[in-house]
Parts: sequence; C-alpha cells; structure tokens
Amino acid sequence: MDSDSRPGRQTSADWRTNLLAGITLGPSTAPAVNRSGWPDYDGRPALRWGTGLIAGVPAVAAVWDFAVHGGSFGEADAAGFAAAAAAAVTSRRPLVSFLRSGGTRLQEGVAGLVGLPRAALALAALDAAGVGHVAIADQPTTGGVWVTIGSRCDVRCAVAGATVGFSGPRVVAATTGTPPPAGSHTAASALAGGLVDAALAPDAVAGWLRRALTALTPLTPPSPEPATRAPTPTVPRPAWAGVPAGFEQVAARSGWEQVTAARTGERPDGVAVLCALLPDGVDLVGPDPLVGARIGALHGGGGMRAVVAAVGARRGSAPGPAGYRLLVRAAQLAGKLGVGLVTLVDTPGAAGDAPAEAAGIAAAIGDAMAAVLACPCPTVSVVLGEGGSGGALAATVTDMVAMTVDSYFTALSPEGTATTLRIPVEQAADRAGLRPTDLYRLGFADCLLPATGADQVAQAATGLLAELAWQDPVQRRRRRQQRWSAELCDSL
Repeated sequence: MDSDSRPGRQTSADWRTNLLAGITLGPSTAPAVNRSGWPDYDGRPALRWGTGLIAGVPAVAAVWDFAVHGGSFGEADAAGFAAAAAAAVTSRRPLVSFLRSGGTRLQEGVAGLVGLPRAALALAALDAAGVGHVAIADQPTTGGVWVTIGSRCDVRCAVAGATVGFSGPRVVAATTGTPPPAGSHTAASALAGGLVDAALAPDAVAGWLRRALTALTPLTPPSPEPATRAPTPTVPRPAWAGVPAGFEQVAARSGWEQVTAARTGERPDGVAVLCALLPDGVDLVGPDPLVGARIGALHGGGGMRAVVAAVGARRGSAPGPAGYRLLVRAAQLAGKLGVGLVTLVDTPGAAGDAPAEAAGIAAAIGDAMAAVLACPCPTVSVVLGEGGSGGALAATVTDMVAMTVDSYFTALSPEGTATTLRIPVEQAADRAGLRPTDLYRLGFADCLLPATGADQVAQAATGLLAELAWQDPVQRRRRRQQRWSAELCDSL
C-alpha cells in the first residue's frame, strides 16, 4: 500500500500493538494448496488468531496482516477464522475481528472465494450460541471480508481515514470507467451511511472496544433450560380503580389538551433517556438519526445489560425505513445475546412522504414489529410523548407498556384522523381515548409513570425490565403472544 498516494495513510501499521499485547496469537494455519498453479504463489494465510485480554476484557481475536498478500482471504484464512469463531463459542468470549484486507485471495480463484461462505457459516454458529462479535475495519477493508465479516457483526468500528467498502476505489474505476467521488468508500462515509457504529482515530479504539466488549460479554453462564425452572406465578394486572396517583391532572385534560402537553410540555426526549439508561454503552448507528440505539449495562441495574432503541429520538420526529431497520437490528441483537430490550417511543407516526414510500416504509414497519414481537428476551416499552399509529406501535408490542404523564397513543395522529373522518382536530383527539389513563383502563398500558426526568424514567424502565427478568421465559413469551393476539381487554 502506497501510504503517500492512497487514503488511510494516517492508520499506521503498529497502532494495534498495544491493544493486542494481551493476546497470544497461535501459529498460522497450513498454507493453501496452489490449485490453479499460480506462479510463485506460496498460499500463506494473512490471518492469525488467539485468545487473551483486549482492553482488559477476555476475548478471542482474529487478526489480518496486510503485508501477507494484501490481507486477502483464502482457503487457509477461512480455516483460521472458523477455528477462531469456534474458540469463541467454546469459551463464550466475544470475537474481535481486526480487519485489513483487500478482499478475496484472487490467486486461489473460486477455491478462495468459497472461503467466504465458510466464514459466514462460522459466524452463524456464533450467532446461534449467543456470542458477540466486534469488527474493527482498518486500512483497507474491502471486498468479501467486508461483505461476509465486517458488515455483519454485532457492533463495528472503522478507523478514521481507512478505505471501507464493497469494492476498492481502484476496482471501481477499473470496472466502471469512473473513479468513485471524493469522500466515498471511507470510514466517514460508512458512518454516515450507518454501515459502522463509530469512526475513530486509532488512539480512541481501545476505549470504544472496552465498552463494546463489556456490553457483549455474558455476565453469567447460560440460563438452565425452561423445563428446569420453577414456574413463575402469573400476577394479575391491577384492576382499574380510579385515577392513579400523579395522574389527576391527566384525567382532567381533554384529549386535545393531552396531545398539546405531549408536544409542548417539558420532558426528556428519547436520546436523553437512552443515555440515562446506558451511560457507558456503545451506540448502534443507522443512517436515520430519528431512531437511536445503544447496547450496554443499565445504570443502577446491578450489571444487567440491555439494548435500548429510541424510536423518535427527537421530539416530533417521523422515522423513515432506515430507522425501523435499526429497530430490527436492536431487537435481534437483544435476542441473540439474551439481554433485555427497552424501546422508547416518541413519534406522531412514521414518515409517509414519497421518498419513504419508495424506500419501503410499510415493509420496514412490519419487519420491525415482527422483530420486537419475536424477541425472546424481556421487553419493555416506554411511551415518552407522542405515540401515533403503526409507526409507534412497531416499537410498543412488548411484554410491558409504560406511559408517562405527558404521553398519548392513538391509531392515527389527530390531524390524520380529522382529515379522514372530516371532523375538527380537537374533536378527533377528544374522542380517541388517547390519554394514558384511558389506555391503562383499556389494558393497552400496564404502568403509568408520574416521573418526568430522564433519570427517573430510566430508573422506572430498569425496574420493569428487572421484574420481567425474574419471570419464567416460556410463560412470559406465551403471555406476550396472548396479549397481542387476543382482543385487548380479553388479554387482561
């Protein structure tokens, strides 16, 4: 790599040395057979792996050496990567892939290309075992290694200045006749597109990795099978008996006054509560800033970990398809790792403009709803403010639903309802039964939170998740299915 003329010259070859000082790398796997008779090809693998401490956390590391055939991935590399993934499964330590690769080992032809599905199968076994995977995309990370390994891990970081992309810039120029535009195929463009969760200078990677590995490391051995657990008694939901304490003002409001309070009242947005819940977590990033997500240890949760997704990260926001795809990723990651899922809802509804429609907003909402419903772990949703239509419901189909004093939930925004039914907007809100007290009585909301500050809401959400974590998982999932498949009041 010509460091004077290509992107990524600021990523030096030795910045990983201190980070990998606690890892004992094993010997390279045997060289690949030169099946195609490529002149002077030695078949050495570019990948070595080992175990030890990374940023103080036990892990398995798979490390690419760009000095060996440009870090390209072939038969021997696939064997080494499969062994590293298997070691991670056996030890239940997260796998960290330190990527520096131009892609597939071209000297091996199709025999090298077939190493990619082998790597994909190894990672599928890692997913099935619930073991985390982190990738660091260094200079460069392109081709099959980015496709199969870098782009598909649980959390991913790119080193600032690195070339990151499906095809390297020179390959793009050669195959299309036009070089990519300035700024394309970079760590920064990957972050902007939601392809990586962070783009960091080399000296910042260690701190990010510590938080990521801590979030992904199991705190306890796998739980026993449900059949060996003592059954958890079903606690009946409290019957409606007047106005809960702290909600007297809500009960006195009209529906339109409640909507106005949700839109104009002083309350935290999704980002503030997300940060209060997981102050030392790592962000999961997508290209839609209106949905935020993070994984880490819950503040005040006794080490309990969770994935938190804020749907409507900013007040009044209408997420698009990419935002709901991030919600899918969050729900699936929680399920894989066996940690809780908390969703924070604050949106008048999903984006409905022409670009969102063309990008598949309907399917994205449906996929997100299915992912939240299917998440096998405890799930809690907190309606912080606005809750409009299916765009909000996709994040609310959880084991428990909590609502704050300045929140509402309705089948369609008052403006949309007024237009559809040709009635005044105030009347549409007043007739919708959208106040938290209405929804608690109906059975949609399980819990009403008089708390208004971000820390208070976070504390309440942590408590609800902890309560669910003690329940028998089979019974809990059955109750969730029953809740969202029966008529609403029948599920009480």
